[in-house]
Amino acid sequence: MGMILQIYKKMRNKILILGLITMLFSCKNDQLTDGYIYFDEPQPADIESVTNFPKKFTGTFGRDYSHLLKVESKYIINIEITSFNATKNQLDSLPELEFKNNSVYDKATQKAYKTVVKNDSIQWETERLDTLFSFAKNETAKIYKSSLILNTEIEGKYQVNIIKFDFSSNKYVQLGTRSDFAIIKKLLKIPFDANLENNDTTYVVLKPSRSDFRKLLRLDGFEYEKMYYFK
Repeated sequence: MGMILQIYKKMRNKILILGLITMLFSCKNDQLTDGYIYFDEPQPADIESVTNFPKKFTGTFGRDYSHLLKVESKYIINIEITSFNATKNQLDSLPELEFKNNSVYDKATQKAYKTVVKNDSIQWETERLDTLFSFAKNETAKIYKSSLILNTEIEGKYQVNIIKFDFSSNKYVQLGTRSDFAIIKKLLKIPFDANLENNDTTYVVLKPSRSDFRKLLRLDGFEYEKMYYFK
């Protein structure tokens, strides 16, 4: 019985350690990376671009404790907080990490994370920052209908993301997927060009007027659409 218990404990520790490694080094990204919808010019048409975001749009918004959207004057970042809980023995089994001076030290990134120690349990959090927009050379921002319209130029066409503000919350919309295009095509009559490869449409380029884009802005139910609330 004692031998079985020891084997069980070793297996449990291995599973916990594997889970820690997976959480630490896996790429957890809910950002749209392979767009299907593009536009022929920065949106909306005939609206002047801005070089910074006015103060009324800035702040930190939370989807939940672990997922934050931070809008500053010159950039927008996504913050993902991950919480960890391990024993000292489990940490000692991970060559990538070291527990010293009441902190967990990540040897790969050379970052130290403050911990909370409770009995044999060590707890800490990490932050992952992803820049969503920073007024780079290929990025154009416009303000329209209480929304920030974020345009990114990719090989002569434009990917568009939207942050729609409503009092103490905002909705972050990434356009778009094939299912997003199905919604747009069904409800709106926006001209578009389709890029065909081997008789398959790999992406579409929409050509909306400002009136068309205003109607698009009213639509809901896109695949990459998330609500954030002011913290």
